[in-house]
Amino acid sequence: MQNKLIVGWKATEGTFKQKTRPWYWAVGIIAGGMAAAAVITADYLFALIAILAGFSVMLVGSRRPSRMEYALYENDILIGKERIPYEKIRRFAIKETDPKMLTLEMKNIVGIASMQLANVDWRLIRTELKNRNIDEVESIDAFVSKVTEWMGL
Repeated sequence: MQNKLIVGWKATEGTFKQKTRPWYWAVGIIAGGMAAAAVITADYLFALIAILAGFSVMLVGSRRPSRMEYALYENDILIGKERIPYEKIRRFAIKETDPKMLTLEMKNIVGIASMQLANVDWRLIRTELKNRNIDEVESIDAFVSKVTEWMGL
């Protein structure tokens, strides 16, 4: 059986926000403060974890989002190299303001997937998902996405 393409597009994983020097200083000071507090309480493992976490946040913050391929097929949705069957999608939300975003809430461990809609007609995507009896909600916000937005990632 052929899995017919409905609509496909390429877009970046998210928007890139240029980090300033004070942002790096803030992350370093927070990580250093946590490490110092851990050393004072003789928790050396946590001190090491705090320093590594600070460097990790700096590395993730300086990385530009990669370009991914997205597509709606008759049987599933393609996100990068992963195919998600429509039966595994609990609900979806489309943010109509720029940058337009499609957010899917899955029934499995993955949880939430967000993708930019770039130059694709979001009304076609909405229609296709509603035709598959997937509920649309106003917004799907994950705690992690709120934290990353607050941190400037």
